[in-house]
Formats: sequence, structure tokens, C-alpha cells
Amino acid sequence: MDHVTVLPRMSETQAAGVAAELYQVTATATRLPAEHDDVFRLAGRDGAIRFLRVSAAPAAPDPGPSFLTAILLHLAAAAPDLPVQRVIPARSGAAEVIAGGRLVRMTTFLDGRLLAQVSSTPALRRDIGATLARLSRALRDFTHPAARRTHQWDLQNFSQLRAKLAALPSVEPRARLLALLDRFDSQLAPALALVPVQVIHTDFHGENLLVSADGTALCGVLDFGDSLTGPVAMDVAVAACYQLGAGPPDLLAGALDVVAGYHAVDPLRPADLPLVRDFIELRLATRIIVSQWNAAAEPANSGYLLRRTGQAIEHFAAYSDIPGWAVVDRLRAACGFGP
Repeated sequence: MDHVTVLPRMSETQAAGVAAELYQVTATATRLPAEHDDVFRLAGRDGAIRFLRVSAAPAAPDPGPSFLTAILLHLAAAAPDLPVQRVIPARSGAAEVIAGGRLVRMTTFLDGRLLAQVSSTPALRRDIGATLARLSRALRDFTHPAARRTHQWDLQNFSQLRAKLAALPSVEPRARLLALLDRFDSQLAPALALVPVQVIHTDFHGENLLVSADGTALCGVLDFGDSLTGPVAMDVAVAACYQLGAGPPDLLAGALDVVAGYHAVDPLRPADLPLVRDFIELRLATRIIVSQWNAAAEPANSGYLLRRTGQAIEHFAAYSDIPGWAVVDRLRAACGFGP
């Protein structure tokens, strides 16, 4: 099941009007790239920078704050040291507002350079893992009525992509993607039913993470828009997936740094590592299929939606060539486990 509802794009002028009407904030709005929601940087006349996200309102709103707003409110109380955005109440005092079929949330704006725009180092990649581990621990006891949602990036429901792949005749490597779908249905999906779960971020990549001015540490975690309930191994794998190298023999090195950094703060179980291995491959395949599906549905935004597809295809081919046991052995070594 997809959670995405595509609304007409909001203009920068409209966003400034929303900020003034609902938040009494007079500002100039600048659109930022996003997959589906409308997101804006607000430069206020008071000198403050704020962030505005406008998304489709849920068909049946939950009592209290929506899932994503509730996450930010929880983290503000449970982990005030984590570098995440903080909710700015509307003029009514509400943490979010539903107006005109849209859910509006204003937050603080985090400064920093996007991880995707800086040169990665082993220390920085380990900090990616460590920061994700701190986030996982902070969310371990968080609950919400909408936390069990799913969407097209949910690797636990990878089988839903079979129909999308069938509708995209030009997507390659089709044979490998179909083989992975078959393996998921026969082996991986039944195994996932027994794995512990919690609320996870699921989108820990270079355009959702900010790096400090000296380039040595993360200073911001953005966009909880894909958060849902799932295994920690899935979250770790997504973060590791985006740190894969250019190809053999260094394809795995960056991903292993992320896993090692995570394990040092929130220890993984040996049983988690085969899942990490499989979820990396599933995320690569999902990037190939979903990006092209979304681009076909919204051609005006195709440049943004397809920006990493070529890389995903290269990584998927190279990663699939490595025997699964070899990847797991290297993951075990990165965590300090024996063979």
C-alpha cells in the first residue's frame, strides 16, 4: 500500500501566505527539492530561518498530533541532544494545522552542509552509524496509532513492487530484480515475521543528513517522512546502502564503517547481520524501481526523482555479484564477531 497522495504543487507565494496566516510569520519562502511533499525554507523578517512542510492530510486523522509530528515532539523530550528539527507551534498553539486538505508543520531550520555534497571519510561514516544508533535508542519506546503504516519504500513489503516492475518494461536488470522478488516472497518475508520491530527512520541518506562545517561529524538529521515500524536491521541497511563505494574491491568498505559505528552505540545481534545484508540489496532494488515509477507518474519532477537511479543500478549489479555469505562475514568482522 502506498501512502502518497499527489497534490498540486504549492507555490512559494502561497507558502509565504500560509506562514503568515497560520503562524504569524512574515517571511520569504524558497522551495526545496522533495519527493512528494512541498517543503520550503522561510527567511523571516525577524532574521530567523524556519522550515515549512506541507503534505496531504490523512484521510482519517489520528487523535492528537500526526505520526511525524509526534516523532519530533517525542525526540525533543526523550533525546534533546539529537540534532533534529523542533516543532514551532502555530498561532493557535497547535503543533500542526490541517488547512485546505493539507497538513502543515513548521519547524526550526538546521544549518549545515548536506552529506551528499561533502567528501566522505571513515570517521564521518562511523558517525552516521553512531547517530542512527542514538536515534534508534531514543525511538525504542515510542508508539503511535499510525506507526504501523506502510509505503512504497517499505522493504518489509518489497513484494508490492512486482506490479510496478511489470508496468515499467524498460527497467533493467529485470531478470535479477525478478529473482530477488521471488526470493523475498519465498524466504525473506516469512523470516521477517519473527524479527523484533520498532519505529525507525528508514531514509538515512546523504540528502537527509547535515555535516558540520569542518566535515567531521553529523550536525543534523532531516525528513522523518518515511518513518514506520520495522526492524532496526532495515534502518542500518538503508544507511549503509548509501555509503557503498564505486565498485570492487572497495564496494563494501563505506557501508561497513556505518555498521561498525552503529554497533558501537547500539549493539547489533549476530542474527541481525544476514538481515542487514539482505536489506541492502532490497533497498538498491527499490531505488531502481520506485524512482522510475515515481518519475513516470510525475514527469515534471523527474530530474529530482531519478538523480540517484544510475548509481543504484551500478551498485545493485556489483552487490549482487558478491556471495551473501561473504557480505555477512565482513559485517561480522566489522562488528567484532568471529567468523
